[in-house]
Amino acid sequence: MSSPAIILFCYNRANYLERTLASLATLVGLEQMAVYISQDGYDESVHNMSLSFGSGPLSPPHTKAFEHWQRERIPQLHAKQPGHAWLTQHYKWGLDGVFLNRSHSHAIVIEDDMLFSPDFLTYFQATAPVLDLDPTLWCISTWNDNGLTYFNWDPQKLFRTSYFPGLGWMLRRELWLELGPRFPRQAWDHWMRLPSTSKGRECISPEVNRNFNIGEVGANMQKAMFKRHFKAMGWYQGSTNRSAGADLGDLSYLSLDSFSDHMVSLLQRAQVWEGAVTQVKLNQQPPGQVNLILYKEESYPRTARQLKIWPFPRGHHQHIVALPYKGSTWLLADVRQCPLLPKHMRVYPSPTLQDLAAPPDTSCTDACKAEGLVCSAEDFWFINTCEALAKHFPCSAG
Repeated sequence: MSSPAIILFCYNRANYLERTLASLATLVGLEQMAVYISQDGYDESVHNMSLSFGSGPLSPPHTKAFEHWQRERIPQLHAKQPGHAWLTQHYKWGLDGVFLNRSHSHAIVIEDDMLFSPDFLTYFQATAPVLDLDPTLWCISTWNDNGLTYFNWDPQKLFRTSYFPGLGWMLRRELWLELGPRFPRQAWDHWMRLPSTSKGRECISPEVNRNFNIGEVGANMQKAMFKRHFKAMGWYQGSTNRSAGADLGDLSYLSLDSFSDHMVSLLQRAQVWEGAVTQVKLNQQPPGQVNLILYKEESYPRTARQLKIWPFPRGHHQHIVALPYKGSTWLLADVRQCPLLPKHMRVYPSPTLQDLAAPPDTSCTDACKAEGLVCSAEDFWFINTCEALAKHFPCSAG
C-alpha cells in the first residue's frame, strides 16, 4: 500500500470512542498509517476525546499523520431522517476527504464501537496485494457475519464472500472514484449489497473476526440485535508481541477459480440433508462429514434459527454458506441462485416468466389476470430483486 489511511467515523458516543481509540493505539503497523477521526457534528466530549488521543498515543511518530475532522450535520433528506441516513451522508463526506482531498491509495474504515485484534493492521497489509491484483475483489474485511464461537473457525484461514460484510473493511481509491459520485443518501451498506453496485465482485473475510463490536446501541443497532447476533461473535486475540504480524500463509487459494473449485469439491463430497438440524444431530456427525442443506430464500429463516445464524444469508460465496462444526462441514445452498450447484439440484424460472408492474391499489393476481396471465408464487422469487423492480419503479434516493 503506497499511502494507506485509517478513517474512524464517530458521532456522540465518547465512552465507546475512548475504548476504540485505546485499542487502536496498541496496534502493530500503526506508524505506517495516517489516522483521521471524522466526527459528525460538534459533541464536545467526542471532540475532546479525539484531540486527547491525537496529541498523545495517536500523534506522529506513533502514526504517520493525525487529523480530527468535524462535519456540519445538515440533513440531505429531511429534518427527521433516520440514523442510517446521517451515517451514509457522513461516510460520503469522510471518504471524499480521504481519497479526493488527501489522495490516499487505500482506506481502512472503522467506527467508534470496535475493539481490534493484535494483527488487525498487519492483516490488511498481508491481504492488500490480493485486493490490488484481483479485479473480482472490491474489499477486504475483518468481519465474518457467521463468525460465532459456536462454530470451529480457523484463525489463519480466509474466504471469499459475495455478501458485503463491512465492519472494519478496506477499499482502494479506484473503487471510491467509481462509487463516490453515485453514493446513496441513506442505507449505504444495503446499497453496497445490490448486484448493480457490487457487479459480481466479492470481499475477502477472515474465518475468525479481527474486530469485536461493543456498540449495543447505535444508528443501526438495538440491544436485542446485539445480544442475538454480536455478543457471541468470536474474535482473534492471539499474539500481542509488538513484532508480531498476520501469519496467513500463501493466499493463492483466494483466487476466484481456486476458491470456487474448493467449494465445488465440498459439494461433490456432500450428502443432501433432509429434515431439521437439531443440536443432537449436529453433535452426531463424524469428522470429515459434509452435509448439504438445499434451501429456498423463503425457507432460509427456519434453517438459520436451527443453526443460530442470521435469518437471511450472509457470508456466502455465490449463494453457498459453509459452516464448520466439530469436524464436520455444513453447506447451505440457494437452489435458485447458486451457480455452483449441479443442474439437477437447481430450480429455474418458468420459460414464460415475465415481470409485470401492478397499478396502484391492485393486487398481483388482478394485475396478471387483466393481462391474461397467471401469478406464480414460485416464480415471484426470480423477479423479487432491485434490478427487476428498478425497471418499473423509480429509486431516486439510491
